[in-house]
Amino acid sequence: MVCLDPSVRVDLVRGGVVRLPDGPGTRVVALAGTLWITLEDDPRDVLVEAGAAFVVDRGGLTLVCAIAGPAAVLIEAAPPQAHAPVDEAAEAPVPASRAA
Repeated sequence: MVCLDPSVRVDLVRGGVVRLPDGPGTRVVALAGTLWITLEDDPRDVLVEAGAAFVVDRGGLTLVCAIAGPAAVLIEAAPPQAHAPVDEAAEAPVPASRAA
């Protein structure tokens, strides 16, 4: 992913591309210009104009492109999961008689 911080601003020239290899939950905000967003194995083409945002809703490669001239984009990483699902069987203690 392009971002090393929770959010990063990227200035793109016309035709410039940001690659998000796997970013479900990542928020893409058009600060200026128009963005074309395409997602791997998804027939949609998403246009985001200045002031609007799109949240990546699937895994796989996402491409963000400045299509009508220069654009400024804010990439905000997906928030961390507050409560990830827990596999209770995996978390259960092993009885002493079965421990290796």
